[in-house]
Amino acid sequence: MNRTFQTIVVLSLIVILGGCSKSSFDYLGKTYTPPTTNPEIFFRQQDVPEKYEVMGKIMAEVPYSKNLDYIQKKIETVAREHGADAILFSDVNIRSTGYTKGSAGVSKGGKLRIGGGGSKTSDTEMKSVEATLLKYK
Repeated sequence: MNRTFQTIVVLSLIVILGGCSKSSFDYLGKTYTPPTTNPEIFFRQQDVPEKYEVMGKIMAEVPYSKNLDYIQKKIETVAREHGADAILFSDVNIRSTGYTKGSAGVSKGGKLRIGGGGSKTSDTEMKSVEATLLKYK
């Protein structure tokens, strides 16, 4: 019974830790001071009412389980910190990443023992969002 309990605990940890994916919000571009307080949000370039300069890009990647409102709020925070007047959201994508690893056969004491190998497959779905930060001229 003790061995069964240990097996259950180990398998549970693998499932729990395997589902943990990190979020990333990477910014490439210029920073203006002072930080802004309320950048405008746009989803089409033609809706931006003023002339602007492109400051940079934010590439966000989060686990599929996170909702888009969470992503938008985080991108707004990054935009404020860098002094953006507006955010132009452009791409929202879902992608899958994963791997499979396996093993088979063991040599022990000069004798080849062929046994049941195992395999492990991990598949993770991520949402990626791209946004352009704008500074009005």
